[in-house]
Amino acid sequence: MNDKLDSIVERADRALATMHDASETLSALRVMRRSVDGLVTVLVDGTGAMIDLELEPDLSRTSVRHLEAAIVATASEAATEALRQRARILEQMQSSLSGT
Repeated sequence: MNDKLDSIVERADRALATMHDASETLSALRVMRRSVDGLVTVLVDGTGAMIDLELEPDLSRTSVRHLEAAIVATASEAATEALRQRARILEQMQSSLSGT
C-alpha cells in the first residue's frame, strides 16, 4: 500500500511542477511587433494586453488616421501571436498532465 501512495504523491508532485512551469512561462511571455513602416512598436503580455507602445520621434509627416491604423494593426498582430503562444504553452501543459 505504501508503494501506491508513493506513486500518487509522485504523480501529484510532477503535475504541480508542470503547472508551476507553465505558469512561470505564461507570466514571462512577451511579444513585440513593429509596424511595417517602422513608426510603431508594441509590446504585449501573455494575455495580449498592451504593456508598452513606442512611437518614432518624428511623426510630423504622419496623419493621425495612419498612425491610429498602424497602432491598432501592430497591437492586433502582437496580441494574436501572444495568444497563439499562450495556447501552445497550455496545450503542452495539458499533454504533460495527461501523462502524469
